[in-house]
Amino acid sequence: MTQDEFLNEYISKNHRISEGYAYAIQASWYRQFERFLQNPSGVDVTRFNKIQNSQIAEGTIDMSVSLKQYSLPPYQQINYSHVYGLKPDAKFQTDFYIVSIDVWHFFKLYYGSDYDVIVFVTQQHPQMNNYLICDNFEEGLCICREIINVLFVIVFPRNISVMQAILTPISPWMDLIKFRAFLFAMHNFGIDAIKFINEGFIYFNNKKVPFKGNRKLYDIGINKDIQIVMACQNLLMQDIEEEIETDGEEQKLEQNLHNKQEFLEILEKTLNEQSVIQLHIKSIEEIQQSIDQNDFFQV
Repeated sequence: MTQDEFLNEYISKNHRISEGYAYAIQASWYRQFERFLQNPSGVDVTRFNKIQNSQIAEGTIDMSVSLKQYSLPPYQQINYSHVYGLKPDAKFQTDFYIVSIDVWHFFKLYYGSDYDVIVFVTQQHPQMNNYLICDNFEEGLCICREIINVLFVIVFPRNISVMQAILTPISPWMDLIKFRAFLFAMHNFGIDAIKFINEGFIYFNNKKVPFKGNRKLYDIGINKDIQIVMACQNLLMQDIEEEIETDGEEQKLEQNLHNKQEFLEILEKTLNEQSVIQLHIKSIEEIQQSIDQNDFFQV
């Protein structure tokens, strides 16, 4: 590949960071790459070193899988994987920069990396205290650094003998739709993704929550380190305290719109009937003239 081809491919990537998630990259490596962009002449792009993110990646969190309270059929094993987050004390532009998903995949394709370090992009929230903003963010978005660790145990609808566990950091200020997209991106769900959206539930802290809707994780109680079991079938728990319908607001809004539509239809019908009645009534001037002439029968 020539330098021009490499640069054109890099420029063609989506550099804007949208809501969901993005990647942190070691600052020293990224600054070296920026210097190359400023003066690419004579530089062999294939000789860049591998990206070393070990100094900005948070270490492995010890959270073991617990399924004792669920009535599950016998299973053979649980495949365990780990998603790395950013060290809490890592400093922006000193230790790391933020790049879009497309740019990170481009870098990783050509240079490789020891760790993929995830960061979470959310709407700014009044209660959010620890966050940062970059120039390449879409308007109103920020990197939320208030992070919790979540252990997902995924029970697949077609094969319950082998389960998948994913330990990942997450922002409690992310909404359920973005959270779902992130989880699907971290694991190849295939055609099961549609089943999980339409039929799936997540179980945590004796709660059962539909895997759809747009409420923030914080609002449904995912605001501290926690284990979540996700399944398409209804699991039997020893003590389910409540079931939270995440799309209740949408249903209420739809009902309100329906009520408003009914009101407008009734109002329109009433006004139309009033117009018909008015056709049979003489004007005030005509009535006054008839009274003045004492011709009451013409009124």
